[in-house]
Amino acid sequence: MATAGDAPRSRRILRLIALERSARGLLLLAAGAYLITHLGSDFSRVADHAIRAVELDPKRPFLHRIISKLHRLHARTLLVTGIAATGYGLLELVEGVGLWLDRLWAEYLTVIATSLLIPVEVYELVRKPTL
Repeated sequence: MATAGDAPRSRRILRLIALERSARGLLLLAAGAYLITHLGSDFSRVADHAIRAVELDPKRPFLHRIISKLHRLHARTLLVTGIAATGYGLLELVEGVGLWLDRLWAEYLTVIATSLLIPVEVYELVRKPTL
C-alpha cells in the first residue's frame, strides 16, 4: 500500500507498470483462449491470408519459413501453448491489478515473476548472443 512518504513519481511509475501488465495480461488471455478454442485451425493458411492481405509475397524465404512452421503445428502444441498463455496472462493481470491498487504483495510478485526469467535470458545470451 502507498504511504504518505511515497514519492508521487514512483507511484506514477507503478501505475504505468500496472497498465502495461494489465494490457499484456488481457492480450495473453485472449491469445490463450483463441488457441485453445481453435485447435483444429490451419494457422499456415491464416498466416498466408494475412500476409497476402498486407500485400507481401508469401514466397519470400523468411515468410515462407513462418508459414511452413505454422503448417507443422500439432493440436497438442497449440493446447499447451494456449494453456501457458492463459496462465501467464492471469499472472500478469493479477500483477497489474495489484500494482494499480498499491498492494505491496503485487510489487513482490512482480519482482519474483520477472526474476524467474533471468536464468532463461542468461542461457540465451550464453548459447547464442545477438544484439
